[in-house]
Amino acid sequence: MTEIAVVVPFKGSWGALLPTLEALSAQTVKAELTVVLSVDGLDTAPPEITELTDVCLYGDQNGPASARNRGWRAVSCPLILFTDSDCIPEPTWAERMSDKLKAEYQAVKGVYSSGGSKLIQRLSQVEFEERYRLMLKARTLHLADTYAAGFSRVWLEKLGGFDESFPLPEHEDVDLSWRLTSAGGKIGFVPDARVTHVHRKSWKAYFKMKYRRGKWRIMLVRKFPARAVDDGYTPQTLKFQMLLSVPVILSVALLPFFPLVTLLFSLLFLLLTAPLLLTAIATDSFTVFFVPFFALWRGVALFTGALRGITGRGGRCLHR
Repeated sequence: MTEIAVVVPFKGSWGALLPTLEALSAQTVKAELTVVLSVDGLDTAPPEITELTDVCLYGDQNGPASARNRGWRAVSCPLILFTDSDCIPEPTWAERMSDKLKAEYQAVKGVYSSGGSKLIQRLSQVEFEERYRLMLKARTLHLADTYAAGFSRVWLEKLGGFDESFPLPEHEDVDLSWRLTSAGGKIGFVPDARVTHVHRKSWKAYFKMKYRRGKWRIMLVRKFPARAVDDGYTPQTLKFQMLLSVPVILSVALLPFFPLVTLLFSLLFLLLTAPLLLTAIATDSFTVFFVPFFALWRGVALFTGALRGITGRGGRCLHR
């Protein structure tokens, strides 16, 4: 068995998976790599898929947490990398991830290099870039999200892997990361380990995703209350944007009656978007004008999702 395994959970169109597997076949450390495809509830893969994998596993449709656990447990490799079936790793991705993992870290995290050409996709990438800048400065990281993540096998076994009570591709990697750092493990940031991705293509799809993020984050913070204050990757300004987003919209509706209130809320919200604006200027200047509207859209989605999470409805209990 090789030293490194890459586990790809999969549910979807077989054809859409080919670019990911082809990218893994082109890795600079391919000779040291075992590619594990863990299929979530689908029938037998076609030959063009199995030819690009070293291990192909099948199981009931129980979500990505279950599929990832099935994948890493099927091999004995000491270093386990994860990426998603809609990501395309650059040729040096596995090498850079594993090199960092061999150092003093128990988990590592890579980055998205791009997300698409539509406006909402470019703004989403700016959002990620702001978080990456924060991570470069953070003393402690608390996230290895599985579009580009790596874990020591020893620590996966110690933690029991992903919590399979998470039914969706939503926060199961955050939960594992927070359990790892709570147990004394360290997560390393690898900004040159890059994968391309297609971010959400419509404003509606982006809103729905952030709504789910807000809901599941609140549910998870109940288990890890310390992470509500600092998680090493969420900008503090984002939390205030969430709180102000609904008042801003309400104040605009009341503009004819209370114009000064509307102006005050709007200026305060704009001030809170300054770090995101500066990131947009540095990484994608075309998006700068749209950043405040994007931040407001995101804030409303996260705020309403968080309210749903506070009610405790809409998801299974998290038992670990």
